[in-house]
Amino acid sequence: MRHKFTKSLGRVTESLELGFEEKWIYVHYKKGTIEKTACLLKNENKTEQEYLENFFEENQVSDEMKKEVNEFFNSGKNHSDEHWKEFTNFLIKTLSLNMVFGITIALTVFSGYKLGALLDDRYNIYPTFTLIGTFFGIGIGGISVYSMVQKYFKGSIQKTKSGQKSIKTKQDADKDYPIIDISIEEVRKTIRAFSDNLPKGVYRTILVQEDNSIDFHQLAPLLGGIPSKKFYMSKETYDLFEEHEKEIPIEMDIVQKAVDLFVKEHKEYPMLKFDPHHKVNYFQLKQEKYLKEDPKIQFYITDLDGLITHIKPQKKKMTNTSHV
Repeated sequence: MRHKFTKSLGRVTESLELGFEEKWIYVHYKKGTIEKTACLLKNENKTEQEYLENFFEENQVSDEMKKEVNEFFNSGKNHSDEHWKEFTNFLIKTLSLNMVFGITIALTVFSGYKLGALLDDRYNIYPTFTLIGTFFGIGIGGISVYSMVQKYFKGSIQKTKSGQKSIKTKQDADKDYPIIDISIEEVRKTIRAFSDNLPKGVYRTILVQEDNSIDFHQLAPLLGGIPSKKFYMSKETYDLFEEHEKEIPIEMDIVQKAVDLFVKEHKEYPMLKFDPHHKVNYFQLKQEKYLKEDPKIQFYITDLDGLITHIKPQKKKMTNTSHV
């Protein structure tokens, strides 16, 4: 989901757009005639605020804008606190329920015991009625607890069945979508729109299946149908591929993870210093045990903070436009 911030600084308008992904943060900043776009790769144990601090300093972002962004992050923390409170309330309710069960059994057993003891005193046949009363109390207590459990969990069971019905209805509705022909660019635009509407902490990788193919049943409402051919996506870089390129995203994910680990440990990219194409140096990655073997495809490190691409660059510095 994209978050936009705008501040008016006299005659100059300052705007900031943030997009949070699993592996990186998209930043688009504009102030007057100055405009900067960056993808900040999250390969260290830092908070999102810490990643943005360097960007803010380099681009001289105003204090007013920084304050508004910090308030946004703080509101996110408050939202997490709300979830914690909900969990706490649930825990209290659960503990209270267990206490009710315990008290119910204790009262019924004690009542049975007292009644039996009273009868034994009257008829002087101890401990016959005491034992009968105790077991009777245990039985009554067990039945009472069972009834409460049934009543308490009945609503949850009904909700589960209702959820299963809604999933089945959704699956049936998916079958009604027509088969359509669609270009890779149309798929890219649709995934962007889908991603922009996801809640914070949920990423577009939920679209990617085990074989890196895209689950179009989730995109069908936006596309208006199910594509006639498969498309594939890298879980690490979000690059899109067609059927004849389906092997690329699998190797790309392996290499990107290895590059991220190398950068995290060595604070530099695994490539030769004077390589104009910025090829990923597989020898370095294998030497450090980040890769087991050489990939069949040559990948290159882009200017997008360490994200890799399979497209050989024409210049030393390039702009990778293949990302979703």
